[in-house]
Amino acid sequence: MNSKQFETAKMCLKVVTPINISDGIVLGAKDYLYDSRRQKVFFLNLHQWHMFIYKHMLLEKYESYLANFRDKQSLLEWLQMQGYDIDDVRTVITSEAQATVNLMDNEKKKTLNDINRHIQQPEGSLYVPGSSIKGVFRTAILYSLLQKRQDIKSKYWCYIKQQVDIIKTLLEEERKPRELQIMPYSVIKKKKDQAAKEIDKLTASLESELLHTLRLKDDKERNISNKNAVCSAMRGLQVSDTYASRNMQTAILQKVDGGFDKFGKASPKKLPIFRECMLPKAELFFDVKIEKAVMSTIGINTVDDLLKATHSFFAAVTDLLQQAFEKEYQEAFQGVAAGNMFLGGNTGFLSKTLLAMLAPDKDTAKNTIKVLLDKSFKTHKHLLRDKVIAPRTLKCTNYNGKLMLMGVAEVRKV
Repeated sequence: MNSKQFETAKMCLKVVTPINISDGIVLGAKDYLYDSRRQKVFFLNLHQWHMFIYKHMLLEKYESYLANFRDKQSLLEWLQMQGYDIDDVRTVITSEAQATVNLMDNEKKKTLNDINRHIQQPEGSLYVPGSSIKGVFRTAILYSLLQKRQDIKSKYWCYIKQQVDIIKTLLEEERKPRELQIMPYSVIKKKKDQAAKEIDKLTASLESELLHTLRLKDDKERNISNKNAVCSAMRGLQVSDTYASRNMQTAILQKVDGGFDKFGKASPKKLPIFRECMLPKAELFFDVKIEKAVMSTIGINTVDDLLKATHSFFAAVTDLLQQAFEKEYQEAFQGVAAGNMFLGGNTGFLSKTLLAMLAPDKDTAKNTIKVLLDKSFKTHKHLLRDKVIAPRTLKCTNYNGKLMLMGVAEVRKV
């Protein structure tokens, strides 16, 4: 392999603030053992757990428990009522996690509601998919390219703003009394959905224009349209999954939305959403490979270029958040400067979109984003309540007695 054509690097991903990358599995309160006294969650191998139930002739009682479950009795309490405890089922426990939160109005809960687990390898070790990391790199590269192409930035913002104005007008129409509406609700909804789809098309077109830089031909020597994903320069970037991390300590942490009360003071809201998270200082490793001839077409010639773009986007998002929240939420931003990417769930709308970066100024970005959010999440009242920034909440959790932003990581070459 010609080293002039490729650059490979071993990378380290260090957790700065708690990170959760969901595997799509959500465990209900009757699917895990929660010891509120020891503040630990014990996850079960369901096959072996059911074998335990059969072996000890508990099937009828277990089925009755499941059928009548009302979140009043934890699975551990039920197990203890049958004369067994944690030590009796050690062989069916796959892993455990600290759960230092009993935070529902200071009530010591016997369960933690649903738990979003962190993604694992089949044998149970935690990891971060390469696709998740590459997705962050991709957004950062798009941001970097937009800074250099103000013409493209202005053109697409104009198109997107037209569709947003259509949605805003329709939302205003929707809020009128029925007798004053000039079109039925079904038509309003259809037109809103059409405008939202048009924005999605414009976003995809923008990404194609910036990233689909390869000029390729098919088997018959015909030019392949740059709308085809095969023309994307991102094919020149390979990112491996992180290496398996056995015995990585995790914690079950609760979602906290950092917002403001009517007087503008910090008013964090604890939500009944729990995630299994990798914890600060944990380190995972992965590999990156850059094909220089391909990636150079989008301005990435080295791994250092990739990291520079990643940090620039992270800094831009962090700056937006700090301007809106840091005065009242200083604690949440402590140590964040050590990171260079947002990763995983509950990292917020701004860390995953370029809409705010396309807008000519912060107020225009806010007013546009809250229209789109109000269209998708009507009950959240974004148009009415997103006054300083949209969305109006900071995505946080409590860990070790401190309020922290979620999902901050540092990626570096080893």
